[in-house]
Amino acid sequence: MADAIEAPASSTAEGPTSHTQNQAPRLTAYQLRMLHGGINPKRVRTLNKLSHLEAWDVRRQLLRIFGFGGYSVETLSLDLVHENRQDNFRKKNKQGEPYGNAYTAWTIVYRAQIRLTVFDTTGREICHWEDGAAGDAINQPSVGDAHDMAMKTSLSQALKRCAVNLGDQFGLSLYNDGSRDAVVNFSAAHPPMEWKQQPPPEPEPEDPPVQAEPSAQQEVEDSAPAAVVAPAAPVPQAATAADGRDYLHEAHSAPDAETVRAIYRDAKNDGAVPEYLAQIAHVGQAKASQSAQAAAASDGPDPIDQLMSQAVKHWTDHMELTKDLAEAGRRNQMLREVDGPTGGTVQFGTMLTARIAELKEQARQAELNGRSSVSNAA
Repeated sequence: MADAIEAPASSTAEGPTSHTQNQAPRLTAYQLRMLHGGINPKRVRTLNKLSHLEAWDVRRQLLRIFGFGGYSVETLSLDLVHENRQDNFRKKNKQGEPYGNAYTAWTIVYRAQIRLTVFDTTGREICHWEDGAAGDAINQPSVGDAHDMAMKTSLSQALKRCAVNLGDQFGLSLYNDGSRDAVVNFSAAHPPMEWKQQPPPEPEPEDPPVQAEPSAQQEVEDSAPAAVVAPAAPVPQAATAADGRDYLHEAHSAPDAETVRAIYRDAKNDGAVPEYLAQIAHVGQAKASQSAQAAAASDGPDPIDQLMSQAVKHWTDHMELTKDLAEAGRRNQMLREVDGPTGGTVQFGTMLTARIAELKEQARQAELNGRSSVSNAA
């Protein structure tokens, strides 16, 4: 459940009072009109018979109603819940039969806790909500991509859960069996006389139907041809590509996986069939694995030492620490045990996540104290 915390009445009173004669209302008539309306059906998507909103569209609607700088999203915690590596994994069809080449599959789960805060047009906080969600990335061929996808999914889901407290424009009615009809309709704190006579903004935006963000599989396919998506059975040469280039031969002759990635994209853009692309992907996977093995066999420094050095340098900067956390995920160092800041050992990812949350809370408290000082001075 989301926790809603109202700002003090002395600084956010609804309408003029004896001590707030010059204070603007918390929400404008335009904002109230939009918040009381039913959701545009074009904003709703359906997956497996369940209606939902896209996270990017929720952000767009927050911008439209509260304005640029009219809301903030803070990550209170971002924790690695589960990490699993499965070697020689093969995908299965609906009949349970394996297909395609074997690869190393990564399944990652994160849990995020965020705070959504909305402000009035003068910059005073109206309210904030906190909520959490888990997000996963299943059987991905790249550990870095898997961490990235799971983190983004958990953060997006947590944001949507917070935003639903703002009513129908943020998906509340969808909990009513997927209904697009408004379910709030009336709020005693905002009687119709405040907003109902307000004409709609002109011109009201006419948006096309909302489309989903790129799927995890699309991201993998675009960024790493090692993702095997179809059986790698021999394909007649005539079915490779329109101009007759032997992309598969070029892939075998390529010096590294990065070159194979470029060859894969050329073949895809030239109309190569999925089976042929899968063969190129398999070659890229093999070359990437060879490069990783060679790097592991070298006498280079332990990556956790470099990451720890960066973390110490960035210990008071949550933005830089967030980058360090992402890099640790890409380099498969999240679960490495390191010396904790207060003694004992702790997982590197857990240590950074806790520190980032601590710094953000300090920044939030400092901002609230600053606003309180300005309000008191006024």
